[in-house]
Amino acid sequence: MFLPENIDLANSENYNLSIRLAPNGFSFCINSPNDPSVFYFQETSIGTKLSYLESIKKFVFDLGIFSNNFNKSSVFVVSKNYTLVPDQFFDQNLTRELFNFNFHAAEGIILDDISLNHEFHIVYNIDEEVHSFLLRHLSYPTLHHHSTLLIYAFENLGRGCSEKECFIDFHDEYMTVVCFANNKLLTANTFAETNTFNISYFVMGIWNKLGFDQNTDKLYLSGNIESQNKVEGELKGMIRNIESVELSPITTLTEEQKQKVPTDLIATLCV
Repeated sequence: MFLPENIDLANSENYNLSIRLAPNGFSFCINSPNDPSVFYFQETSIGTKLSYLESIKKFVFDLGIFSNNFNKSSVFVVSKNYTLVPDQFFDQNLTRELFNFNFHAAEGIILDDISLNHEFHIVYNIDEEVHSFLLRHLSYPTLHHHSTLLIYAFENLGRGCSEKECFIDFHDEYMTVVCFANNKLLTANTFAETNTFNISYFVMGIWNKLGFDQNTDKLYLSGNIESQNKVEGELKGMIRNIESVELSPITTLTEEQKQKVPTDLIATLCV
Protein backbone atom coordinates (compact mmCIF):
# COMPACT_ATOMS: atom_id res chain seq x y z
CA MET A 1 0.00 0.00 0.00
CA PHE A 2 1.27 3.47 -0.91
CA LEU A 3 1.77 5.88 1.97
CA PRO A 4 3.45 9.30 1.95
CA GLU A 5 7.14 9.29 2.77
CA ASN A 6 6.50 11.08 6.06
CA ILE A 7 4.43 8.15 7.41
CA ASP A 8 6.51 5.26 8.72
CA LEU A 9 4.31 2.55 10.22
CA ALA A 10 7.36 0.95 11.80
CA ASN A 11 6.70 3.73 14.30
CA SER A 12 2.90 3.50 14.18
CA GLU A 13 2.62 4.70 17.79
CA ASN A 14 3.35 8.19 16.46
CA TYR A 15 0.11 8.32 14.44
CA ASN A 16 -3.64 8.36 14.91
CA LEU A 17 -5.84 6.05 12.85
CA SER A 18 -9.47 6.95 12.11
CA ILE A 19 -11.69 4.44 10.30
CA ARG A 20 -15.05 5.51 8.90
CA LEU A 21 -17.77 2.93 8.27
CA ALA A 22 -20.53 4.26 6.03
CA PRO A 23 -23.44 2.26 4.57
CA ASN A 24 -21.89 2.50 1.11
CA GLY A 25 -18.20 2.88 1.81
CA PHE A 26 -15.11 2.30 3.93
CA SER A 27 -12.51 5.00 4.47
CA PHE A 28 -9.68 5.81 6.83
CA CYS A 29 -7.14 8.48 7.56
CA ILE A 30 -3.78 8.54 9.29
CA ASN A 31 -2.44 11.69 10.90
CA SER A 32 0.18 12.75 13.40
CA PRO A 33 -0.96 14.54 16.57
CA ASN A 34 2.44 16.26 16.66
CA ASP A 35 3.12 17.08 13.00
CA PRO A 36 0.41 18.98 11.04
CA SER A 37 2.00 18.02 7.71
CA VAL A 38 1.32 14.29 8.20
CA PHE A 39 -1.98 13.18 6.71
CA TYR A 40 -3.21 10.37 4.48
CA PHE A 41 -6.79 9.58 3.43
CA GLN A 42 -8.16 6.65 1.43
CA GLU A 43 -11.73 5.64 0.65
CA THR A 44 -13.30 2.64 -1.06
CA SER A 45 -16.91 2.06 -2.06
CA ILE A 46 -18.74 -1.06 -0.94
CA GLY A 47 -20.33 -3.02 -3.77
CA THR A 48 -22.94 -5.75 -3.84
CA LYS A 49 -20.77 -8.79 -4.62
CA LEU A 50 -19.84 -9.29 -0.97
CA SER A 51 -21.81 -8.79 2.21
CA TYR A 52 -21.06 -5.68 4.26
CA LEU A 53 -19.09 -7.73 6.79
CA GLU A 54 -17.10 -9.57 4.11
CA SER A 55 -16.31 -6.26 2.42
CA ILE A 56 -14.97 -4.82 5.69
CA LYS A 57 -12.90 -7.95 6.26
CA LYS A 58 -11.44 -7.74 2.74
CA PHE A 59 -10.39 -4.10 3.19
CA VAL A 60 -8.80 -4.79 6.57
CA PHE A 61 -6.91 -7.91 5.45
CA ASP A 62 -5.87 -6.52 2.05
CA LEU A 63 -4.42 -3.32 3.50
CA GLY A 64 -2.88 -5.13 6.47
CA ILE A 65 -2.10 -2.05 8.57
CA PHE A 66 -4.95 -1.71 11.01
CA SER A 67 -3.68 -4.04 13.71
CA ASN A 68 -0.62 -1.83 14.24
CA ASN A 69 -0.28 -0.22 17.63
CA PHE A 70 -1.33 3.35 16.78
CA ASN A 71 -1.28 6.23 19.23
CA LYS A 72 -5.07 6.19 18.93
CA SER A 73 -7.41 4.01 16.85
CA SER A 74 -10.95 5.32 16.34
CA VAL A 75 -13.88 3.91 14.40
CA PHE A 76 -16.70 6.24 13.31
CA VAL A 77 -20.04 4.65 12.45
CA VAL A 78 -22.12 6.60 9.92
CA SER A 79 -25.82 5.92 10.34
CA LYS A 80 -29.18 7.67 10.50
CA ASN A 81 -30.42 5.56 13.41
CA TYR A 82 -29.40 7.23 16.65
CA THR A 83 -30.99 9.09 19.50
CA LEU A 84 -29.67 11.77 21.84
CA VAL A 85 -30.23 11.34 25.57
CA PRO A 86 -29.44 14.13 28.05
CA ASP A 87 -26.81 13.02 30.54
CA GLN A 88 -29.14 13.38 33.53
CA PHE A 89 -31.55 10.84 32.00
CA PHE A 90 -28.97 8.39 30.70
CA ASP A 91 -28.66 4.90 32.20
CA GLN A 92 -25.99 2.58 30.81
CA ASN A 93 -28.15 -0.43 31.66
CA LEU A 94 -31.06 0.89 29.61
CA THR A 95 -29.34 1.73 26.32
CA ARG A 96 -31.40 -0.75 24.28
CA GLU A 97 -34.64 0.51 25.81
CA LEU A 98 -33.58 4.09 25.12
CA PHE A 99 -32.69 3.24 21.52
CA ASN A 100 -35.87 1.21 20.95
CA PHE A 101 -37.97 4.16 22.06
CA ASN A 102 -37.33 5.62 18.58
CA PHE A 103 -36.25 2.52 16.64
CA HIS A 104 -38.27 -0.60 17.33
CA ALA A 105 -36.80 -4.11 17.23
CA ALA A 106 -33.29 -2.81 16.60
CA GLU A 107 -30.68 -5.36 15.58
CA GLY A 108 -27.02 -5.53 16.51
CA ILE A 109 -25.04 -4.09 19.39
CA ILE A 110 -26.32 -0.92 21.04
CA LEU A 111 -23.53 1.54 21.85
CA ASP A 112 -23.38 5.03 23.32
CA ASP A 113 -21.02 7.90 22.68
CA ILE A 114 -20.90 10.77 25.17
CA SER A 115 -20.68 14.28 23.75
CA LEU A 116 -17.41 16.10 24.25
CA ASN A 117 -19.12 18.61 26.56
CA HIS A 118 -20.66 15.70 28.54
CA GLU A 119 -24.17 17.13 28.16
CA PHE A 120 -25.72 14.18 26.31
CA HIS A 121 -25.16 10.64 25.04
CA ILE A 122 -25.60 9.49 21.45
CA VAL A 123 -27.12 6.00 21.46
CA TYR A 124 -26.75 4.03 18.22
CA ASN A 125 -26.41 0.49 16.90
CA ILE A 126 -23.87 -1.45 14.86
CA ASP A 127 -23.96 -4.91 13.32
CA GLU A 128 -22.84 -7.40 15.96
CA GLU A 129 -20.45 -9.31 13.68
CA VAL A 130 -18.86 -6.12 12.35
CA HIS A 131 -18.42 -4.91 15.93
CA SER A 132 -16.81 -8.19 17.00
CA PHE A 133 -14.48 -8.22 13.99
CA LEU A 134 -13.27 -4.67 14.63
CA LEU A 135 -12.54 -5.35 18.28
CA ARG A 136 -10.52 -8.44 17.35
CA HIS A 137 -8.47 -6.92 14.53
CA LEU A 138 -7.80 -3.36 15.69
CA SER A 139 -5.51 -2.36 18.51
CA TYR A 140 -7.65 -1.04 21.38
CA PRO A 141 -10.14 0.88 19.19
CA THR A 142 -12.74 3.32 20.46
CA LEU A 143 -16.08 3.46 18.62
CA HIS A 144 -18.02 6.64 17.97
CA HIS A 145 -21.04 7.83 16.04
CA HIS A 146 -20.38 10.16 13.12
CA SER A 147 -22.61 12.88 14.59
CA THR A 148 -20.61 13.23 17.82
CA LEU A 149 -17.78 15.38 16.50
CA LEU A 150 -20.03 17.05 13.91
CA ILE A 151 -22.22 18.42 16.68
CA TYR A 152 -19.19 19.53 18.69
CA ALA A 153 -17.55 21.17 15.67
CA PHE A 154 -20.71 23.01 14.66
CA GLU A 155 -21.36 24.15 18.22
CA ASN A 156 -17.92 25.72 18.32
CA LEU A 157 -18.46 27.36 14.94
CA GLY A 158 -21.48 29.32 16.13
CA ARG A 159 -20.79 32.99 15.46
CA GLY A 160 -23.26 34.18 18.10
CA CYS A 161 -24.51 36.85 15.71
CA SER A 162 -27.93 35.25 15.30
CA GLU A 163 -30.24 33.73 17.88
CA LYS A 164 -30.62 30.44 16.00
CA GLU A 165 -28.30 28.56 13.65
CA CYS A 166 -28.90 25.52 11.46
CA PHE A 167 -26.03 23.39 10.14
CA ILE A 168 -26.50 20.82 7.38
CA ASP A 169 -23.77 18.41 6.32
CA PHE A 170 -24.25 16.39 3.11
CA HIS A 171 -22.58 12.98 3.09
CA ASP A 172 -23.13 9.39 1.91
CA GLU A 173 -26.53 10.28 0.37
CA TYR A 174 -27.49 11.53 3.83
CA MET A 175 -27.97 14.95 5.34
CA THR A 176 -27.13 15.52 9.00
CA VAL A 177 -29.01 18.49 10.44
CA VAL A 178 -27.86 20.16 13.66
CA CYS A 179 -29.64 23.20 15.08
CA PHE A 180 -28.74 25.52 17.95
CA ALA A 181 -30.39 28.38 19.80
CA ASN A 182 -27.92 30.66 21.55
CA ASN A 183 -25.30 27.88 21.20
CA LYS A 184 -27.58 25.36 22.94
CA LEU A 185 -28.40 22.23 20.97
CA LEU A 186 -32.00 22.09 19.74
CA THR A 187 -31.91 18.99 17.55
CA ALA A 188 -29.61 16.66 15.64
CA ASN A 189 -30.84 14.16 13.08
CA THR A 190 -29.60 12.38 9.98
CA PHE A 191 -31.88 11.73 7.03
CA ALA A 192 -31.57 9.75 3.81
CA GLU A 193 -32.48 12.20 1.06
CA THR A 194 -30.90 13.16 -2.26
CA ASN A 195 -33.70 14.99 -4.09
CA THR A 196 -32.91 18.70 -4.00
CA PHE A 197 -36.54 19.84 -3.95
CA ASN A 198 -37.37 17.44 -1.10
CA ILE A 199 -34.34 18.62 0.87
CA SER A 200 -35.35 22.26 0.48
CA TYR A 201 -38.93 21.50 1.50
CA PHE A 202 -37.66 19.55 4.49
CA VAL A 203 -35.29 22.32 5.59
CA MET A 204 -38.08 24.89 5.52
CA GLY A 205 -40.22 22.49 7.55
CA ILE A 206 -37.50 22.33 10.21
CA TRP A 207 -37.17 26.10 10.26
CA ASN A 208 -40.92 26.57 10.67
CA LYS A 209 -41.16 23.92 13.39
CA LEU A 210 -38.25 25.36 15.41
CA GLY A 211 -39.31 28.97 14.92
CA PHE A 212 -36.33 30.11 12.85
CA ASP A 213 -36.43 33.60 11.34
CA GLN A 214 -35.73 33.52 7.58
CA ASN A 215 -34.33 37.06 7.67
CA THR A 216 -32.02 36.97 10.70
CA ASP A 217 -31.13 33.36 11.54
CA LYS A 218 -28.39 31.50 9.67
CA LEU A 219 -28.09 28.33 7.62
CA TYR A 220 -24.63 26.78 7.27
CA LEU A 221 -23.88 24.11 4.64
CA SER A 222 -21.00 21.63 4.51
CA GLY A 223 -19.98 18.35 2.93
CA ASN A 224 -20.75 17.36 -0.67
CA ILE A 225 -20.15 20.50 -2.75
CA GLU A 226 -22.68 19.64 -5.46
CA SER A 227 -25.45 19.12 -2.91
CA GLN A 228 -24.50 22.36 -1.15
CA ASN A 229 -24.75 24.36 -4.37
CA LYS A 230 -28.07 22.85 -5.43
CA VAL A 231 -29.72 23.37 -2.05
CA GLU A 232 -28.37 26.90 -1.71
CA GLY A 233 -29.79 27.69 -5.13
CA GLU A 234 -33.20 26.41 -4.06
CA LEU A 235 -33.22 28.17 -0.69
CA LYS A 236 -31.55 31.52 -1.37
CA GLY A 237 -34.93 33.12 -2.14
CA MET A 238 -36.36 31.94 1.19
CA ILE A 239 -33.44 32.16 3.65
CA ARG A 240 -31.44 35.37 3.68
CA ASN A 241 -28.26 34.21 5.45
CA ILE A 242 -26.67 31.09 3.94
CA GLU A 243 -22.97 30.32 4.30
CA SER A 244 -20.61 27.44 3.63
CA VAL A 245 -18.82 25.88 6.60
CA GLU A 246 -15.07 25.49 6.58
CA LEU A 247 -13.54 23.81 9.60
CA SER A 248 -10.03 24.68 10.74
CA PRO A 249 -8.20 21.43 11.48
CA ILE A 250 -4.84 21.41 13.19
CA THR A 251 -3.66 19.07 10.43
CA THR A 252 -2.74 20.76 7.16
CA LEU A 253 -5.08 19.71 4.32
CA THR A 254 -4.89 20.60 0.65
CA GLU A 255 -7.91 22.18 -1.02
CA GLU A 256 -8.60 18.86 -2.74
CA GLN A 257 -8.53 17.03 0.59
CA LYS A 258 -10.86 19.59 2.18
CA GLN A 259 -13.43 18.80 -0.52
CA LYS A 260 -12.88 15.04 -0.54
CA VAL A 261 -12.55 14.14 3.15
CA PRO A 262 -15.94 13.85 4.94
CA THR A 263 -16.72 16.69 7.33
CA ASP A 264 -16.96 14.38 10.34
CA LEU A 265 -13.42 13.10 9.71
CA ILE A 266 -12.12 16.65 9.32
CA ALA A 267 -13.78 17.42 12.66
CA THR A 268 -11.64 14.72 14.29
CA LEU A 269 -8.59 16.75 13.26
CA CYS A 270 -9.86 19.86 15.02
CA VAL A 271 -9.69 18.55 18.62
